[in-house]
Amino acid sequence: MAHAVAELKARERDPHSSDSSLRYVPGLDMARGLAILMVLCYHGMADAVHVDTALNKNLFHALSIGFGLGLYGVHLFFVLSGFLISGILIDNRSSAGYYRTFYLRRAARILPAGLLMLVALKAGSWISWKFFFAALFYAANMPRLFGTIAEYGPLWSLAVEEQFYLVWPFVVKRCTRSALILVCSGIVLLTPVLRFALLGQSANWDSVQHKTWAVCDFFAAGALIAIAVRTPGYSALLGRIFPWLIGVGGLLVLASNLLPEPQNRVALRFWFAGWLEPWVLLCSGLVLLTFLRPSIATGLLAPAFLFLAKISYGLYLCHQLIFQIVARHWVIPVDGSFGSLGLLLLRFAVAAALAIGVAALSRWTVEEFFLRLKPKPVHGIA
Repeated sequence: MAHAVAELKARERDPHSSDSSLRYVPGLDMARGLAILMVLCYHGMADAVHVDTALNKNLFHALSIGFGLGLYGVHLFFVLSGFLISGILIDNRSSAGYYRTFYLRRAARILPAGLLMLVALKAGSWISWKFFFAALFYAANMPRLFGTIAEYGPLWSLAVEEQFYLVWPFVVKRCTRSALILVCSGIVLLTPVLRFALLGQSANWDSVQHKTWAVCDFFAAGALIAIAVRTPGYSALLGRIFPWLIGVGGLLVLASNLLPEPQNRVALRFWFAGWLEPWVLLCSGLVLLTFLRPSIATGLLAPAFLFLAKISYGLYLCHQLIFQIVARHWVIPVDGSFGSLGLLLLRFAVAAALAIGVAALSRWTVEEFFLRLKPKPVHGIA
């Protein structure tokens, strides 16, 4: 553990970068690879396997729920960002050019591929000009401010991350370690209360779940982990706690998806206010697991997950558009039969392969060019 912390502090991992010249913690890329795979399954299969016919209805319903859990791969990304970005900022609070270096590196990593994707979406008339500007200013999670609706799903979480990047460096810079622990703990504890308040009498979950302030507990949980791994004497505690986080979080996720929603309006508000808490536990446990057990990146499937992690940003940007294009030209009537399920899985595999190809091309052309222009690391910024 001590060696892993020392290496992390010396060569902190950029949450989107894969610079081969810098050392990093490969286990964390296993978590990133899992997160993007979950998102692919969600957008590619969750709605596709939903059927209303009696034939194998229970099976298809179970598959729909299972693939639907892939949505929370986004929240695993949030914990990873909170962990990695907070670690970078903590290690460099006293460095000259703290803000300049951080924001220039974020811009070089995120803007080129993001702008290219926006241009492609607008050129193909997949989004309106209103949504184009909402996404351009990283407000895709609040499109009503621009008089429109969410027109391309993946961009909401990028807006959330950018809003986090905008604020968090100033918080870390101005807080002592003890104060930062209090701030992060307060965010983790109070965000469910805020969600309850934001839900209002309508208990409309869709109006809340995409707002930065409604999911900031994931970033704060990641930040707490970043502080903990830099605190001497915590290695044994962290080693004991992550299996509990994964186990309890996983059981609560399972229970929340099997139990029926409450019918009472107040109970429903409590239900949705706490809906994400099991995922905070589970995602935090997964990040700790991949950090504390680096051997996880040497397994049989590790190369596939590490590859997905390397292209994860571009893949996240383009995958839903490619899924939509493939589905438009390859319509599959879903009648609840195993034959239709096989065709859906085949279409998913084809569309995912195309998306992976596009993302890989982006990663080693446009993204690679701008990655080489990023400012040099300062005290471990990778």
